[in-house]
Amino acid sequence: MTWNIINTRERRPEAVHHALDQTLLDNMDQGDGEPTLRFWYRKTPAVPLGRFQAYKDEVATDYVEQNDIPVIRRVTGGGAMFVEPGAVITFSMYLPREEVPEDVRENYRMLNQWVIDALDNVGLDAHHEPLNDVSHADGKIGGAAQLRKKNAVLHHATLSYSLNIEEMLRALRIGEKKVSDKAVKSAEKRVVIMQDYIDHDRATVIDEMIAKFKEKYGGDTAAVDKETVDRAEELAEEKFRTDQWNKKL
Repeated sequence: MTWNIINTRERRPEAVHHALDQTLLDNMDQGDGEPTLRFWYRKTPAVPLGRFQAYKDEVATDYVEQNDIPVIRRVTGGGAMFVEPGAVITFSMYLPREEVPEDVRENYRMLNQWVIDALDNVGLDAHHEPLNDVSHADGKIGGAAQLRKKNAVLHHATLSYSLNIEEMLRALRIGEKKVSDKAVKSAEKRVVIMQDYIDHDRATVIDEMIAKFKEKYGGDTAAVDKETVDRAEELAEEKFRTDQWNKKL
């Protein structure tokens, strides 16, 4: 199995990233895709919402609407997040289902391990926290989510590099009433920001992640082909930019 590794640094709208996830997963499920690792580069801040979460329960609706922050429902489960360009590291893996354990706990552990090894190499003492988190002794660095289809698996994760905790609390309902110093400090204890622990810039961390991935799985540099991008942009309009999808719960 030869992996494609996509790190073209092309900034895309949040909705298109989610549409690419669905398109590349569908391609893999239908036997038309190659195993792929793809890093995301965003154009704007956004709130990715878990597939089964209720929009009004998780999102500070007035704040995101006043600040034009897109809220996009993922195809995977898990919790709502606040993300900013350059402040997080998000990646997706699309791979044949037969290549991962059916046991969910073992599945997450296996697919998080190369990330943990890469973070260790840049000086961040990370570990896997069941079920699906990448953690540090001081708190959570990031979390993963998956969607399994008959023949394919999507595994994606977001890691905090220099996330603005106050903005996160303003965008999510947990901080809607008041962004107090106490709330910020409490959140800071739960979320580990890489930049507070290492001197490497974000690009260097991603380069180390790619190096560790190649060491473990191999892989060649690639890009998303135009046909896939065109289909994803259509899907973004048909689904991921619609209230029918994003606010359905």
